Amino acid sequence: MKRNYFFYCFSFLLFSSSIIVPTTFYSCTPIGNHRQDFNKYFEEYHVDGCFELFDLKKSQFTDCNADRCSQRFIPASTFKIFNSLVGLQVGAVPDEHYMMKWDSITRSVPSWNHDQDMEEAIHNSTVWYYQEIARRIGAGKMQQYLNLVHYGNMNMSGAIDSFWLTGGLRISCDEQIEFLKDFYLNTYHFSQPSVDIVKKILVQDDTLGYRLSGKTGWGMMKGEETGGKELNIGWFVGYVEKGDEVYFFATNISSPEPAPENFGRVSKQITLKILEELNIVRK
Repeated sequence: MKRNYFFYCFSFLLFSSSIIVPTTFYSCTPIGNHRQDFNKYFEEYHVDGCFELFDLKKSQFTDCNADRCSQRFIPASTFKIFNSLVGLQVGAVPDEHYMMKWDSITRSVPSWNHDQDMEEAIHNSTVWYYQEIARRIGAGKMQQYLNLVHYGNMNMSGAIDSFWLTGGLRISCDEQIEFLKDFYLNTYHFSQPSVDIVKKILVQDDTLGYRLSGKTGWGMMKGEETGGKELNIGWFVGYVEKGDEVYFFATNISSPEPAPENFGRVSKQITLKILEELNIVRK
């Protein structure tokens, strides 16, 4: 369904010994600016895609290809934000310095093939580390927290350690923005140390004037929902803190298999060019 409104959520949480139940009241305000001229950046890299930004201070959206912003795609490694937060919340890992031992299986990404802690694992996008976190969280608690924050379609079909990579979980740019905002503002009352740790490990650039935090993702989708095509799906989601302003962003791209060269970096490169044009970040 096409996004027409952004919902401000005020949540009152009921706590029991086993579950957190949100009671949510909504009010709404129209979205902001459509910038189809940003398509030039997707065309530059020969990919299809969309971009969305929410200015927290002004309560205003800017987007490119709004219809696609409401379409759901596999989250791939952007799910590591949620996985980190829940893993810390339930004690699957105690902090960002928790070291996991490499299982000695040589994988295609050299930076994955050694012992590492969570801070390194999220920067390396180390799949095996986050698969172990998911196994420790367990299916029951994982589903509970997916439901709590309304993460995408909340569909855990597939294995506990890969449902965000090859299973049924799907999320849109609209929903990425909503999740990032709720995470940043801690709408659902996770422990503040857990939120602070995830914010710390997401930082990618902390320069004079702004701090950029985010996570890329690269996954594959094929079958009925892609019209029988095998598609590479790319993401860059996160936020920019600039003085007292916060800008949440989500960029999604796709390209038929085989992927273009450097596909894994394209979503971030497009995002940065748009953020530069909007005078939010600079080179």
